[in-house]
Amino acid sequence: MLFILKRHWTSALLGLAVLILMGLIIRAFQLGPPVGLSPRAVGLGCVVVAVVLFSDAAIHGLLCLFWGAEYRRRHRELAQMFRGQSLVAILFGALMAGVGEELVFRGGGLSPVYLFGGAVVFGLLHHIRRDLWPFTLWAVWQGLLFATAIYVTEMLCVTMVAHFLHDFIGFLIFRYLNRADWSAKKS
Repeated sequence: MLFILKRHWTSALLGLAVLILMGLIIRAFQLGPPVGLSPRAVGLGCVVVAVVLFSDAAIHGLLCLFWGAEYRRRHRELAQMFRGQSLVAILFGALMAGVGEELVFRGGGLSPVYLFGGAVVFGLLHHIRRDLWPFTLWAVWQGLLFATAIYVTEMLCVTMVAHFLHDFIGFLIFRYLNRADWSAKKS
C-alpha cells in the first residue's frame, strides 16, 4: 500500500502529510531518538544507503540466478507499476519514505522490539499483491537494515537520509527500466 502511494505526486504528498502527523503523535507519547541533523549524520546516511543498495543488488542477483525468467518478469511488472511516474512524484515519494516512514517506523524509539516490529509492519505495508510477495519480504529486510542503522547510530536523520536516497535512486532506476522497455517495444 505505501509503495503504491508513491506513484503519483498527490498521493505521495498526502501520504507524507499523514505519516508525519502519525510520527509526531508517536513521538509525543514515546521518547524517540533525536533527529540529529548534522553533516556527520548525513554522511552516515550515505554510508547506510550504500550498504542497503549493495544488499539490494545482491538480492536481485540471487533471485535472478535462482528464479531466472520468472523473477525477472515479476521485477519488470513491479517497475511497470511506476510507468509514467513524474520527477515530482519521485521526489515526493522519496520524501514520504525518508521523512514520513522513518518517523513512524523508526522514530518512536530504539527498543529492539519496537524496531523489529516496525520493520515487519513496514514490509507488510509495502505489499502490493500475492504474486509480488518476494518484494514484500525484501521490504521487511530493508526495514531491518534501517532499524539496525538507527539502533547503532541513535540518530533518526541517518535513516531519513538513507531511506530518501534509496527510494529516490530506486524510482530513477524504475524510470530508466520503463523507458528502456518502452524503447525496445517501439523498435
